[in-house]
Amino acid sequence: MDGAATYPDHTALHAQRLLGISAFGLAPAIAAGMMAGGHLGSAGEGAIVFAAIFGTSLLLERDRYPLHLMPLASFVIRALVPVIGVALALATFALAGRPEAASRLVVPIAGAWIVTAFATWVNLRFMASRRIRVAMIGSPGLANGLAHELKSAGIRAYSVIGWIADEQPAVQLEGGPRWLGSLENVREIVEQSSIELLVHSSGTSAKMAQPSLSRLELFEWVAASCLDLPVRLIEASQLYESLLGHVPLGQSNSAWFQYLLHPRYRGSSPASKRIFDLVVGSAMLVLLSPVLAAFAIAVKLTDRGPVLYRQRRVGEGGSEFQMIKLRSMRVESEEKGARWAGADDDRITPVGAIMRRLHIDEMPQLWNVLRGEMTIVGPRPERRELIVELERRLAYYDRRHLVKPGLAGWAQARCGYGGSEEGTSWKLCHDLFYLKHRSIYFDMMILLENVRISLSSSVQFDVDAPQEQFILGHTHRLR
Repeated sequence: MDGAATYPDHTALHAQRLLGISAFGLAPAIAAGMMAGGHLGSAGEGAIVFAAIFGTSLLLERDRYPLHLMPLASFVIRALVPVIGVALALATFALAGRPEAASRLVVPIAGAWIVTAFATWVNLRFMASRRIRVAMIGSPGLANGLAHELKSAGIRAYSVIGWIADEQPAVQLEGGPRWLGSLENVREIVEQSSIELLVHSSGTSAKMAQPSLSRLELFEWVAASCLDLPVRLIEASQLYESLLGHVPLGQSNSAWFQYLLHPRYRGSSPASKRIFDLVVGSAMLVLLSPVLAAFAIAVKLTDRGPVLYRQRRVGEGGSEFQMIKLRSMRVESEEKGARWAGADDDRITPVGAIMRRLHIDEMPQLWNVLRGEMTIVGPRPERRELIVELERRLAYYDRRHLVKPGLAGWAQARCGYGGSEEGTSWKLCHDLFYLKHRSIYFDMMILLENVRISLSSSVQFDVDAPQEQFILGHTHRLR
C-alpha cells in the first residue's frame, strides 16, 4: 500500500473478536429468546431462554483453545449450545414452579441453529475481506514461513504483509511478504502499511541501525514509537499457540516452560481425568467389541499368526509398559530392528492397512487405559530405542513424559502418524501445546477431531510441517 493509510474506527483485531461473540453467542440467543417469548407468551421466559443460551455459548466457546482448527468440534459445540441453553431454561422454569413442555421450545432451537449457520457464513466472508495486517520483526524466512503456515491451516483472517529488519534483501519474491523497512522507522511503517499486528520472533535478534536490541528493549522501543496507534505487538510463540495450536520450538526457549513452575500448575492429572478415562474407555470397549472381534478373526485368517501384538513403550515418568495392539504387520516385520512406518510400507498386511486407516488396531489399548498405564487423550507413547535417539536430536522431547501417554491426541489430530524426525518434531510441538492446555474439555474436543480424521480420506502419513526454523529446537541446531 502506497502512502499513508487511514485506520477504520475498529481495527480488524477488535472487529473479528466482536463479530465472533455476536455471531456465535449473541445473535442465536436473541433469536431463540424472541421465538421462545412468542411461543410461551411471556417476555420474561423469553429473556430466561436468551440468558441461558448466551451464557452457555460463553462457557463453551473458549478462546483458550483453537476451535477454528477443529471443524467437527466447533460444529458440535455450536449445535449443542441452543440445546443445552434450552435445557437449562426448562430446568429454571420447573424450579420456579412453572414447568414447560420441551416440545414448545423446539422452534427456538431450530431458529438458533439457522442464525448460527448464517452467522458462520457472514463471519467467514468478513475474515476473508477484512484480514488482520501482520508484519514480522525479524527475517524474511520467518515472514514467509508464517504466511505459508497460515495458508496451510486455512486461516484467512490474517495477512502477512512483510517483515521489518535493517538489511534490505537483494531479491524479493513476487506476490509474497515484502521488506517494509528498518525497526527505527517502525512508526512510519505501521502508518503507511496499515499494520495492525507486529510479531516479534524470540528466536532471532531484531537490530536497529545502532546497537542490537534485547527483547525488553524491543518492546520498549515499539511502545515508545507506536503506543498511540491501533497496533498490537505479540511474540511469535504466543501467536502460534493461540492461532495455530502448537509451540514453535525453533522460536521458543527454556523460558516457555516457566508455566510448569507456576504455583497454579498441576503436575499430576486430576481425579476427573481418571474418571473420564474409566467411563469413556469402558463405553468404547463395550461398543467396539463386535468390531474388534471381527478384525481379530480377519487377522488370524490372513496368515495364521498371533492376533495381538505387544510392544514395550515408554509412559509417564519414563517408566515402561506393555502396549497392546491388533497386529497390522507381518509377523517378521521387525527382524532387522525398529523403524518408522511409512505410507507404502510393505510390512503392513491388507487387513492391517484397513485397521490403520480407521485406527482400529489401536483400540485394544483401551485395556491399557483401564489399567491406568495410558489415558484416553495424551501424547502417543514411543519405543525406548527410538526415544534415545529422539532425545539426542530434539530439544525438550523428554517433556512429553510428564503426563500419561494417550490413545488419541492433539498431535494425531493435526499431524497424522508423522513417521520421521521432521514429523516427530512437528508432533512434539503439538504435544507440548497439549501439555500446557490439557483439560477434560480439550480432551473431548480432541476425541471428536480424531474421529473426523479417522473417517476422512486424507493420507495420515503426509506431513505438511512448516520450515525447520519453526519446529526444531536448539538441540538439533547445535549438533
